Amino acid sequence: MSAPTLCEIDRQALARAAVTIRPAAGAPAPMLLICEHAGNLVPAPWRDLGLAAPFLATHFAWDIGAAPLTLLLAERLRAPAVLASYSRLFLDLNRAPQDWDCLRSDMGGIPVPGNRAATDEDRALREAIARVPFDRAVNHFLAARPAVVSIHTFTPVMGGKLRETDIGVLWRKECRMGERALAELRKQSDFSIASNEPYDWHQSEGYTLRRHGLDPGLPCLYLEIRNNLLSTSADATKVADVLAPALQAELQLMDSARAVTVG
Repeated sequence: MSAPTLCEIDRQALARAAVTIRPAAGAPAPMLLICEHAGNLVPAPWRDLGLAAPFLATHFAWDIGAAPLTLLLAERLRAPAVLASYSRLFLDLNRAPQDWDCLRSDMGGIPVPGNRAATDEDRALREAIARVPFDRAVNHFLAARPAVVSIHTFTPVMGGKLRETDIGVLWRKECRMGERALAELRKQSDFSIASNEPYDWHQSEGYTLRRHGLDPGLPCLYLEIRNNLLSTSADATKVADVLAPALQAELQLMDSARAVTVG
């Protein structure tokens, strides 16, 4: 796909629409929440990438339930939050620009016409109006905060295999964060908790938190929640009620100035 022709005013407007920012209420917590796959919008000039509307409602297009959960957690923790508005089919912010699935050309065998044969110019334009505004907002908040947590969701079934994990904490040793959250989550009995499930961060790049967490030396982790646990606002509230104390425990550990380790 060739890049659409945009005037500077239109480019700026699309960049402004790329991010939803929720400032912290009251005295802000020393933690930023981010949600790279919060939205399923495709900027109008790209004409929904040639897809019928129902495809943009699937998990291929976004992390279903992640946005409202992120906002609930931000409210409970009094933490700022940065949420991406555009679909990961338009540009996956948790992938490096050179990765094949940063602009994936199919959804499990279903073509994404607008991503096939995307030109370098088109890729650069998407980076400018989607990733750059997100990175700018994240960097703004992290200038005054020592930790960042990324919220994601996953499907109940993958490749024909049932996923039994309800909530996964994804970490690496260098995260300096995760052990306390796992311990707190495992105290409750409503959800199945797993370490590095359904994805193992040791086996993947984790592009967003590599750049915004690990590289600058900030404590960080990914949270993965099975998306059928977030079907209603009441469901999301129940999950937030479990996750918030676990993240609060990590905050208390930071406040205590004790070493943060993940064993």
